[in-house]
Amino acid sequence: MKHQFKKTVVVLNTLDNMTNALQKGVNFSKQHNSVLEVLFVHEEPLFELPDIFTLNRENNSLDKESIKKEITKQLLELNPNEKYAIFVYIDDTLNRLESIAKEPKETVVITPYQKEITPTLIEETSYAFWVLKEPKESYNKILLPTDLKEPTMKAINYALHLFKQSKLFLVHDHRYLVDTLVVQADYLNVTPLTSPITVELNEEVKEAHQKEFENYLKEFGIEGEFIEANGEVDEDLIAYSRKHQFDLLFMYRNDEELFSSSSLILSLMEELEVDFFVCF
Repeated sequence: MKHQFKKTVVVLNTLDNMTNALQKGVNFSKQHNSVLEVLFVHEEPLFELPDIFTLNRENNSLDKESIKKEITKQLLELNPNEKYAIFVYIDDTLNRLESIAKEPKETVVITPYQKEITPTLIEETSYAFWVLKEPKESYNKILLPTDLKEPTMKAINYALHLFKQSKLFLVHDHRYLVDTLVVQADYLNVTPLTSPITVELNEEVKEAHQKEFENYLKEFGIEGEFIEANGEVDEDLIAYSRKHQFDLLFMYRNDEELFSSSSLILSLMEELEVDFFVCF
């Protein structure tokens, strides 16, 4: 499965530590022969800019040309391909992004994590998001959590294609979901209701899931672990990722399913200091 992105968009809301995002944007656009666009949006009053990027102190107006020159300077040092553009705006990151990236399925958005902005972008749009938390040049270990439902094979192919030099691990957090579930409004706290009558059936489901999981590992030649944790879904995955020191979490988003919902993804993203790749 090959994903040929036609557009790579680097979204910045601050000039601090932007080199990592620009570097990944340049590399990705070259790899996929895509147009590279850098979108800088100064959200007021979330981010303060140094005086050199304001036209005057009285009205705090933005010196867009100075910001554009600074981005261009760093970008050229990274040797981008010839197809790139830089946009600078004030406020409304979501709509600014949608105005320049009109084909979500053909666009990957690379952006540093901003607690006030990133969740809105992920919840309200259908782009693939590469969210950066740590300045790592490459990833040794990538974790792909799965509920073994239909998107699993697509997500594995996707991850193997995009991160060929990394080692992919699959994890399935098995839960007894045969009976009626009590699910809280945030979709994260899942409490299965079981009875003696269903114990045997639950064991059969567990064995079937484990066999399916092992088939995925064998088919794709990857490693993984079938676990049976006791806490909430997000807490278990946070603990598992920290224990095994993964560099990136690769997650397939489908808000019809608990395990790939935006709520779960954003909960993990807020707690873990690792990069994320989130795709549809």
